[in-house]
Amino acid sequence: MIAACLTAALTALISAFFPVTPVEPYLVALAAATDYSPIALGVAAAVGQTIGKTTLFLGVRGALHSARLQRWVEAVERRRESRRCARAATASEPVPTGSTAVRERLRAPLAALIALGRKLLRLLDRPSLAAPILLLSATTGLPPLMATSICAAGTRINLPLFVAACLVGRSIRFIAIAYAPQLVLGLG
Repeated sequence: MIAACLTAALTALISAFFPVTPVEPYLVALAAATDYSPIALGVAAAVGQTIGKTTLFLGVRGALHSARLQRWVEAVERRRESRRCARAATASEPVPTGSTAVRERLRAPLAALIALGRKLLRLLDRPSLAAPILLLSATTGLPPLMATSICAAGTRINLPLFVAACLVGRSIRFIAIAYAPQLVLGLG
């Protein structure tokens, strides 16, 4: 039982950083193949995933506050502003060709994605909405918890609230997933 819980936690920890290795199929297989407690397996997976998402949250938060990143962002903004001024100085607009045409086609979907991210940041920055959004994301996966963790790092949300919402939501999700084989096999 201890080995199963540790492997569930380790698999969940890995899946926190690499979404292509989801922990859910592992939990279903483990719960179906053994008589281990779905609650223990679900909580173990939730702890592993919470550790991973918290590490991601703290890493992004630290990077956002780094002086090196701040200098890089300022340099990019200065270059962008000088390009805008140069374009404004030229009277005629050139027809987009080559890589410029590709960039123009990608601009609309990326702009929508950026707008969605900004809206999520504004919502997460409200203390009354941060916990429910994180809990919803951790429980349902919508919006994806990885994206929510990254966005939450740029807000004022405190670490204990982030950890609690992530742990509770992931526990609910993983316990329900670990019970799924019993429900299916019990019906047959």
